Amino acid sequence: MQNKWFRILLPHAIAVVVFLLIAIVYCKPAFDGKVLQQQDVTQWKAMAQNSFQYKETHGHFPLWTEGMFSGMPGYMIAIDAQVLSPQYPALVLLSLWLKEPAGYFFMACICFYFLALVLRVNPYIGIVGSLTYAYATYNAVIIAVGHDTKMMAIAIMPAFIAGVLLIYEKKYRWGVALTGLFSACFIAANHPQIAYYGGMIVTAMTIGYAIRWVRQRDYRHLVIAAVLTVSGLVIGFLCNAVVSFTTIDYAKPSIRGGSELAKAGGTVTKTGLSEEYAFSYSAYKTEPLELLVPKVFGGGGDWRGDISEDQSKAIAALQNMPQPFGQSLQQFLHFYWGGIGEDTGGPAYAGAVVCLLALLGFFLLDGRHKWWILGIGIFSIVLSWGGYFADFNGLMMKVLPGYNKFRTPSVILVIPNFLLCMLATLSLQKILTVAAADRAAVWANFKKGLYLTGGIFVVLLMLYFSYDYKGILDQRITQAMASLDSQQAEYVHSFLAGMRDDRQSLFLNSIGRSFLYIAAAAILAGLAIKGRLRPLLSVLLIGALAFIDLISIDVHYLNGDIYQDEEEAQTPFSPTPGDQQVMQDKSYYRVFDLRQGGLQSLTSGAATSYFHRSIGGYHPAKLSIYEDLIEQQLDKYPDCLPVLNMLNTKYIFQQTQDGKDHVMQNPGALGAAWFVQSVRYKPTPQQVMDALTGLDTKDTAIVFIADSGKLAYEAPPVSDSATTAGAGQVTAGAGPGSPHDTIELTKNDNDEMDYSSVTSRKRFAVFSEVFYDRGWKAYIDDAETPIIRTNYMLRGLSVPAGKHDIRFVFHPASYYTGRTLQILAGFVLLALLLWAGVMEWRNVKKINV
Repeated sequence: MQNKWFRILLPHAIAVVVFLLIAIVYCKPAFDGKVLQQQDVTQWKAMAQNSFQYKETHGHFPLWTEGMFSGMPGYMIAIDAQVLSPQYPALVLLSLWLKEPAGYFFMACICFYFLALVLRVNPYIGIVGSLTYAYATYNAVIIAVGHDTKMMAIAIMPAFIAGVLLIYEKKYRWGVALTGLFSACFIAANHPQIAYYGGMIVTAMTIGYAIRWVRQRDYRHLVIAAVLTVSGLVIGFLCNAVVSFTTIDYAKPSIRGGSELAKAGGTVTKTGLSEEYAFSYSAYKTEPLELLVPKVFGGGGDWRGDISEDQSKAIAALQNMPQPFGQSLQQFLHFYWGGIGEDTGGPAYAGAVVCLLALLGFFLLDGRHKWWILGIGIFSIVLSWGGYFADFNGLMMKVLPGYNKFRTPSVILVIPNFLLCMLATLSLQKILTVAAADRAAVWANFKKGLYLTGGIFVVLLMLYFSYDYKGILDQRITQAMASLDSQQAEYVHSFLAGMRDDRQSLFLNSIGRSFLYIAAAAILAGLAIKGRLRPLLSVLLIGALAFIDLISIDVHYLNGDIYQDEEEAQTPFSPTPGDQQVMQDKSYYRVFDLRQGGLQSLTSGAATSYFHRSIGGYHPAKLSIYEDLIEQQLDKYPDCLPVLNMLNTKYIFQQTQDGKDHVMQNPGALGAAWFVQSVRYKPTPQQVMDALTGLDTKDTAIVFIADSGKLAYEAPPVSDSATTAGAGQVTAGAGPGSPHDTIELTKNDNDEMDYSSVTSRKRFAVFSEVFYDRGWKAYIDDAETPIIRTNYMLRGLSVPAGKHDIRFVFHPASYYTGRTLQILAGFVLLALLLWAGVMEWRNVKKINV
């Protein structure tokens, strides 16, 4: 009995050890006290700094952050979501507590290995498939730039699909339990776009299985599978109800839900992202060939990972021109020239050996998986073309539910990447387990696969001779040449010619490289089919070849050079003298930072938010009303002073010609709240926005006509004036003989803001806070009062005469309802897992008896 269990568990133990050792060796700097320099992670730290400061004093994250865009829901940046959530301990276990990024690679290996076992693949072949999936080059690329949530979702995806497969293969108990668990893990990774793609794969797989069940007239299983799959998915979704509900609730008022002021050519429409914006980072139609040939379009944005200095003709051209001019031109040294744009982290290379095995699978395997894989694979490649096949993909944006909420179509190449690995694993299983009687038939089909592969290489060579190797960046440089003198233009011409030569050389070398790996793998596979190479040795040799193929490309993009000391990473930002000067002011205010990128800093960087409350920032799903304000008011700086005043923008950062800080104080900043003398009404969003131009925001407020019935205020005497006060300030003005009307901020606690007001009559108060009707509530002396949308995106209140306490509380139903449902779903999932485990133990016990 002990020998039996030893034989069963041994390959799995070997798998874990192999996955662990490779992850540790590849990510060795992480175990030497270093961390990755990840731009997106650094950006997130700035975005989340206000929330982390709050957590230090309160023990939990706030639901509203003040760090960016004058305030926005903090749960879109950092959130406490782990309330009775089995998926979070599961995620930690799947990563084996390894340091990042080793934990991500290990998790991807384990999850794909589980899928391989569900597919009834030999464990040792499963190890090979797992390594090729985990170390596909796209994974190394996204880890290097800091797309950690994307990598975690990609790592979990195979296990999610495996859970559904268990149900389809009539393993009902474990199927529904693990579908619930892994769908919960998949959603918990918090990358909706990858989760959407995982859903597309499951949908295609379901269609393939359903067709087979209908043909077999197995309607009972079809119904059971449908009910259990939906049940598992719902449980997994509800186990993430806190994140899911808040994200869904936020989608509508964000730019992903459209804009009231949508115009032709803008980034958003009335209902979602515009085609132009959604198709940002589309791939050229031939660009998916990088799944097979890594540098068909030059590789990544950093040339150091693609070509050495002594081999580059572009670098030689730079060295043969005056040094100052060459240094200025070097910033345009990019060998990537594909459709994604001027820059990309690296190729979505699946591996030449993997592609060969996958192509062979279309001839070697039965129809259980290959046809639905082919269908969703082709469909996803077409979707990756985005704007380069706009007629079809524009229709898909309208037809596919929720698809218009995403951008970056090229990301969908994760689908064919996964499918190639899955198909390659099944093909290798077929090759290495062929019976002697079937060798002739398998050999004939094997040769057909080789013919197809050879045909693809013929196409690649044809493309090699037909490409012009000019990228989007090249066009910009060429346009700028018109302003150069003849000598400078000649320098630029030689530089561009050098880059084209380098790109062509990279393509040819990459074709040769992939061909050699494929030839070697084909020989080994052929020997295995003929029975001249033992299966275990075949697995070792083909597996080693496939892994070396990938890892030798991975190290161009994820290597020891991009790690830094952990202490340095903990403090990614250092305050400048200007920052230190402004931080001495402990009152309540916001800043406008023009030091890095000018007006572009309004939406392209979150660094300012590390130290200050900023009116700018970075988030891929900003509030729509704030995006409107940026595009139609703040982008017109300095002709937007009324808007800066109403946003309580007290300081404006600029940079002098010698790179030093210049801090301007805005004396017109209106503080936390103020009373206005008059209210004007406008019927449409555009008219409200237009009315802000040149408006005296201190004395006048703009309100929608539809909200006029909510207002109750008395027009002031001619001699009266508005009052304003920030935290710790009391500034008031009144005409002779009039009492002082004041309103001041007395408490600011992110999710709760308290004010004190004293008025001689009914007044209308404007607050320099973002209007968000999905959670903010206002109370005057504990009586709820309607918040009125004012000046397009601020909050306004009608304040009665006398002395009053005003309180704003952020209590979004999406968050608190989500917490309750998440707890209930967590109990259900735990019960399912316990039930499946107990029943399995009983079955094993019966067998042993």
